[in-house]
Amino acid sequence: MFNFFKSKKEPERQLNHASELKKGDMFSVIDSFAYPSWLKGQTLRVIDIQTYQYQHSSDTEFVLETNSGQVVFLQIEQDDGEQWANFSIKIQRDDVEQIFGLDEFSRIFDEESLTHIQVQNTPEQFMQFLAKSYQQSESPYVCYFHNKDFRGQSLPRYEQEGGEPCEMICLASPDERHGLNIEIWDGGETEVSLTLTRPITDIVDLFPGDAK
Repeated sequence: MFNFFKSKKEPERQLNHASELKKGDMFSVIDSFAYPSWLKGQTLRVIDIQTYQYQHSSDTEFVLETNSGQVVFLQIEQDDGEQWANFSIKIQRDDVEQIFGLDEFSRIFDEESLTHIQVQNTPEQFMQFLAKSYQQSESPYVCYFHNKDFRGQSLPRYEQEGGEPCEMICLASPDERHGLNIEIWDGGETEVSLTLTRPITDIVDLFPGDAK
Protein backbone atom coordinates (compact mmCIF):
# COMPACT_ATOMS: atom_id res chain seq x y z
CA MET A 1 0.00 0.00 0.00
CA PHE A 2 1.04 3.56 -0.59
CA ASN A 3 1.61 5.86 2.35
CA PHE A 4 -0.15 9.05 1.30
CA PHE A 5 0.85 10.73 4.55
CA LYS A 6 4.59 10.25 4.14
CA SER A 7 6.23 13.60 4.74
CA LYS A 8 8.03 15.20 1.85
CA LYS A 9 11.75 15.80 2.28
CA GLU A 10 12.52 19.48 2.52
CA PRO A 11 14.68 20.72 -0.36
CA GLU A 12 18.25 21.55 0.58
CA ARG A 13 18.91 25.23 1.07
CA GLN A 14 20.71 26.81 -1.84
CA LEU A 15 23.58 29.22 -1.14
CA ASN A 16 24.41 31.24 -4.22
CA HIS A 17 25.99 34.46 -2.91
CA ALA A 18 28.01 35.56 0.09
CA SER A 19 25.26 38.00 1.09
CA GLU A 20 23.04 34.95 1.84
CA LEU A 21 25.44 33.44 4.38
CA LYS A 22 23.99 32.18 7.65
CA LYS A 23 25.56 30.92 10.85
CA GLY A 24 27.23 27.57 10.21
CA ASP A 25 27.75 28.15 6.49
CA MET A 26 31.22 27.96 4.98
CA PHE A 27 33.07 29.33 1.98
CA SER A 28 36.58 29.40 0.56
CA VAL A 29 38.83 32.34 -0.27
CA ILE A 30 40.82 32.12 -3.51
CA ASP A 31 44.49 31.17 -3.27
CA SER A 32 46.01 34.60 -3.94
CA PHE A 33 49.04 36.45 -2.61
CA ALA A 34 46.67 39.37 -1.99
CA TYR A 35 45.91 37.52 1.27
CA PRO A 36 48.14 36.47 4.17
CA SER A 37 49.08 32.79 4.32
CA TRP A 38 46.55 32.06 7.09
CA LEU A 39 43.69 33.33 4.87
CA LYS A 40 44.51 32.59 1.22
CA GLY A 41 42.94 29.42 -0.09
CA GLN A 42 41.35 28.75 3.30
CA THR A 43 37.83 27.63 4.15
CA LEU A 44 36.04 29.93 6.59
CA ARG A 45 33.02 29.16 8.75
CA VAL A 46 30.41 31.70 9.83
CA ILE A 47 30.33 31.61 13.64
CA ASP A 48 28.17 34.70 14.23
CA ILE A 49 26.30 37.48 12.42
CA GLN A 50 25.93 41.00 13.78
CA THR A 51 24.62 44.38 12.65
CA TYR A 52 25.90 47.94 12.66
CA GLN A 53 22.99 50.39 12.51
CA TYR A 54 23.48 53.94 11.23
CA GLN A 55 20.99 56.77 11.03
CA HIS A 56 19.74 55.87 7.56
CA SER A 57 21.28 52.47 6.79
CA SER A 58 22.89 49.37 8.29
CA ASP A 59 25.68 46.88 7.61
CA THR A 60 25.59 43.14 8.23
CA GLU A 61 28.88 41.76 9.52
CA PHE A 62 29.80 38.08 9.35
CA VAL A 63 32.16 36.77 12.03
CA LEU A 64 34.34 34.10 10.42
CA GLU A 65 36.76 31.52 11.73
CA THR A 66 39.50 29.59 9.95
CA ASN A 67 40.35 25.96 10.64
CA SER A 68 43.23 27.18 12.81
CA GLY A 69 40.92 29.38 14.91
CA GLN A 70 41.89 32.77 13.45
CA VAL A 71 38.93 35.20 13.48
CA VAL A 72 38.23 37.60 10.61
CA PHE A 73 35.21 39.81 9.93
CA LEU A 74 33.43 40.30 6.60
CA GLN A 75 31.14 43.05 5.34
CA ILE A 76 29.86 43.16 1.76
CA GLU A 77 29.96 46.63 0.22
CA GLN A 78 27.91 47.94 -2.70
CA ASP A 79 29.61 50.73 -4.64
CA ASP A 80 28.49 52.07 -8.04
CA GLY A 81 26.87 48.79 -8.99
CA GLU A 82 29.88 46.71 -7.91
CA GLN A 83 30.24 44.48 -4.87
CA TRP A 84 33.32 44.22 -2.70
CA ALA A 85 34.33 41.94 0.16
CA ASN A 86 35.71 43.90 3.12
CA PHE A 87 37.77 41.55 5.30
CA SER A 88 38.78 43.03 8.67
CA ILE A 89 41.03 41.99 11.54
CA LYS A 90 41.31 43.57 14.97
CA ILE A 91 44.72 44.75 16.20
CA GLN A 92 45.98 45.46 19.71
CA ARG A 93 47.52 48.57 21.26
CA ASP A 94 51.06 47.19 20.82
CA ASP A 95 50.33 46.62 17.12
CA VAL A 96 49.04 50.19 16.75
CA GLU A 97 52.21 51.52 18.36
CA GLN A 98 54.43 49.40 16.11
CA ILE A 99 52.56 50.25 12.89
CA PHE A 100 51.79 53.95 13.35
CA GLY A 101 53.53 55.15 16.49
CA LEU A 102 51.28 56.43 19.26
CA ASP A 103 52.03 60.10 18.53
CA GLU A 104 51.04 59.73 14.87
CA PHE A 105 47.96 57.68 15.73
CA SER A 106 46.78 60.12 18.41
CA ARG A 107 46.52 62.85 15.77
CA ILE A 108 43.30 61.17 14.65
CA PHE A 109 41.72 62.16 17.97
CA ASP A 110 43.49 65.48 18.53
CA GLU A 111 43.07 67.32 15.24
CA GLU A 112 39.85 69.10 14.35
CA SER A 113 40.32 68.66 10.61
CA LEU A 114 40.17 65.30 8.82
CA THR A 115 43.45 63.55 9.50
CA HIS A 116 46.04 62.06 7.13
CA ILE A 117 48.42 59.59 8.79
CA GLN A 118 51.45 57.61 7.60
CA VAL A 119 52.31 54.00 8.35
CA GLN A 120 55.70 53.91 10.09
CA ASN A 121 56.31 50.14 9.99
CA THR A 122 54.69 47.22 8.16
CA PRO A 123 54.93 44.05 10.26
CA GLU A 124 54.98 40.96 8.07
CA GLN A 125 51.86 39.47 9.64
CA PHE A 126 49.81 42.54 8.65
CA MET A 127 51.43 43.26 5.27
CA GLN A 128 48.39 42.49 3.10
CA PHE A 129 46.08 44.43 5.42
CA LEU A 130 48.13 47.65 5.44
CA ALA A 131 48.46 50.60 3.06
CA LYS A 132 51.27 53.17 3.22
CA SER A 133 48.97 55.98 4.36
CA TYR A 134 45.35 56.67 5.30
CA GLN A 135 43.06 59.66 4.99
CA GLN A 136 40.09 60.24 7.29
CA SER A 137 37.10 60.24 4.96
CA GLU A 138 34.48 61.87 7.18
CA SER A 139 33.92 63.25 10.66
CA PRO A 140 33.34 60.76 13.50
CA TYR A 141 29.77 59.48 13.73
CA VAL A 142 27.67 57.37 16.08
CA CYS A 143 26.29 53.96 15.22
CA TYR A 144 24.52 51.23 17.18
CA PHE A 145 25.84 47.70 17.39
CA HIS A 146 23.45 44.73 17.58
CA ASN A 147 24.72 41.22 18.22
CA LYS A 148 21.97 39.93 15.94
CA ASP A 149 21.23 39.33 12.26
CA PHE A 150 18.51 41.78 11.17
CA ARG A 151 18.34 40.79 7.51
CA GLY A 152 14.70 40.42 6.53
CA GLN A 153 13.58 42.10 9.76
CA SER A 154 12.81 45.64 10.80
CA LEU A 155 15.63 47.34 12.65
CA PRO A 156 14.89 48.92 16.02
CA ARG A 157 14.32 52.66 16.03
CA TYR A 158 17.64 54.46 15.76
CA GLU A 159 18.89 55.63 19.18
CA GLN A 160 15.94 54.09 21.02
CA GLU A 161 16.10 50.33 21.42
CA GLY A 162 18.56 47.61 22.14
CA GLY A 163 21.74 48.59 20.34
CA GLU A 164 25.06 49.37 21.98
CA PRO A 165 26.25 52.86 20.92
CA CYS A 166 29.73 53.43 19.58
CA GLU A 167 31.57 56.27 17.86
CA MET A 168 33.15 55.35 14.53
CA ILE A 169 36.21 56.94 12.96
CA CYS A 170 37.01 55.69 9.46
CA LEU A 171 40.12 56.22 7.35
CA ALA A 172 40.91 54.81 3.91
CA SER A 173 43.95 54.45 1.68
CA PRO A 174 44.15 56.66 -1.45
CA ASP A 175 43.06 53.73 -3.66
CA GLU A 176 40.31 52.74 -1.17
CA ARG A 177 41.62 49.16 -1.08
CA HIS A 178 42.54 49.38 2.60
CA GLY A 179 40.77 50.82 5.60
CA LEU A 180 41.53 51.75 9.20
CA ASN A 181 38.49 51.74 11.48
CA ILE A 182 38.30 52.88 15.10
CA GLU A 183 35.35 52.08 17.37
CA ILE A 184 35.05 53.95 20.67
CA TRP A 185 32.59 52.37 23.09
CA ASP A 186 30.93 53.62 26.27
CA GLY A 187 33.54 53.83 28.99
CA GLY A 188 36.27 54.68 26.50
CA GLU A 189 37.13 51.15 25.35
CA THR A 190 38.65 51.46 21.87
CA GLU A 191 38.90 48.81 19.16
CA VAL A 192 41.06 49.25 16.06
CA SER A 193 40.72 47.15 12.93
CA LEU A 194 42.46 46.92 9.56
CA THR A 195 40.35 46.27 6.46
CA LEU A 196 41.34 44.70 3.15
CA THR A 197 38.90 45.35 0.29
CA ARG A 198 38.78 42.66 -2.41
CA PRO A 199 36.47 41.72 -5.32
CA ILE A 200 33.46 39.71 -4.19
CA THR A 201 34.53 37.05 -6.71
CA ASP A 202 37.39 36.13 -4.33
CA ILE A 203 34.72 34.29 -2.31
CA VAL A 204 34.16 30.85 -3.85
CA ASP A 205 32.78 27.40 -3.04
CA LEU A 206 29.87 28.37 -0.80
CA PHE A 207 28.72 25.50 1.44
CA PRO A 208 25.33 25.74 3.22
CA GLY A 209 25.27 24.56 6.83
CA ASP A 210 22.28 23.42 8.86
CA ALA A 211 20.50 26.80 9.03
CA LYS A 212 17.01 26.93 7.58
